[in-house]
Amino acid sequence: MVEFKKFVAIWFATILTISVLFAGWATLVNRPNAVTEVKGSHFSVVWKGFKPTYSDAFPDYYICINNLKDSSLRMYVQLMIENYENVSLYFMIDKYTEPQAGWFVGPQPFGLVTITDPIKTFTYSNLNRTKPVAIPQGTLHESVKLVVKAYYDAGYTQFYSQANFTVNFHFIDVTSPAWTRLEYYNFDDGTSQGWWGANVHWWQYYRSWPCSITPAWYSNIGRTLDMIGNYTEAYLVAAVYTSPPSINIYLDSTLSFQSDVPSGTYTWHQIAIPLPLNKVTNVMFTGISVLDDAYVLAK
Repeated sequence: MVEFKKFVAIWFATILTISVLFAGWATLVNRPNAVTEVKGSHFSVVWKGFKPTYSDAFPDYYICINNLKDSSLRMYVQLMIENYENVSLYFMIDKYTEPQAGWFVGPQPFGLVTITDPIKTFTYSNLNRTKPVAIPQGTLHESVKLVVKAYYDAGYTQFYSQANFTVNFHFIDVTSPAWTRLEYYNFDDGTSQGWWGANVHWWQYYRSWPCSITPAWYSNIGRTLDMIGNYTEAYLVAAVYTSPPSINIYLDSTLSFQSDVPSGTYTWHQIAIPLPLNKVTNVMFTGISVLDDAYVLAK
């Protein structure tokens, strides 16, 4: 970390995602607030991700690579900048170190954050990863190191200070033989296959022909997932149809995941979320129109 002229506090938010909800968000396209007491002025970078509850962990995105329409996956990183210095500053995000093979990380200016209007929210999107063709081990874990830089001038030539942070990405391949496929719900037998609050939807909207499920009249849908076993990783991967993304996912009645970057169009999105290990968990979705092709994977 670079020494600053003044103290710079970074507040991270852990994103345990709604992946990159890709098929519509890329498309078919993941908090935390470790608050440090400070004296004097500072600017801070607050991660604005999916998980409602803050922690001091680095942010994480979970992305299923299968059935995505794009070969280059654009990542959307939403954050908030709070400028409590005694001077208005111009902010930019860029790479902190060279990324791993397959990644492109480029600069993106965000503009002025004034001392009279000190809180601004931005979405960093100059971040792409070539989609892996396959992941034999089931998951691929990679990290990208980013930096937020502050400047005195609109030309971004008069440097003030900076703060770096790490974003973790977890790519999932549902076709890998490394997975134990505990459940697969395609609803093609014409039943809801144990999902409560759901009606079977025929013919019109589906990821696997001919059926999907849709919430009953203004209802939520969910079911119980048994993850008891000798596992080190477990995920729910599902295709959902909705717009704008207003998906909320509850684990055991606790709001655990929310979408933050809208897709702006009705389309199928693919979500991937980690599941608690060695327990039975109640999963509930709100804010979706249709659900199909849901996998429960563990290894």
